[in-house]
Amino acid sequence: MSTRWYPIYQKGNPQLRVFLPNFWMKIVRPQVKQPANMVKFITSVQMTDYDIKNYLEKIYKVPVANVRSEIVEGELKRSKLGYIIKDDDYRAAYITLKKGETFKFPDICEEKQKKDESDFKKAQEQAKVSYEAFTSRNKKRPGVPGWFSF
Repeated sequence: MSTRWYPIYQKGNPQLRVFLPNFWMKIVRPQVKQPANMVKFITSVQMTDYDIKNYLEKIYKVPVANVRSEIVEGELKRSKLGYIIKDDDYRAAYITLKKGETFKFPDICEEKQKKDESDFKKAQEQAKVSYEAFTSRNKKRPGVPGWFSF
């Protein structure tokens, strides 16, 4: 989190604000299913709705129709030594994109899942072949464990 002082929004032009060094935003997958034109971000507590809208429109050129945000308190945890640890608070911002715009999370795990499945199938086939070779070698020795051999 930035330790800098966040400039307060003032009405009027020009807006003398620097966006990149002071603010951060993290896109997250919402826990509840939402419309295709809605995106959830986690931002710094100091960012206002107006700052969020400007940040997205000016830096990323995202057409924003509406911004709703709420401050979420950090989770309290009790350590084994008995003292309490509190996570940082953050602002959850729900962005509604303009009409006709949609957002879909990219499925980056799909390739990994396919690769894992193919690796699992290869290992399964290899285990099957080695088991068949083991049983063919030990047909005349029923009940003798595999680790006991001459």
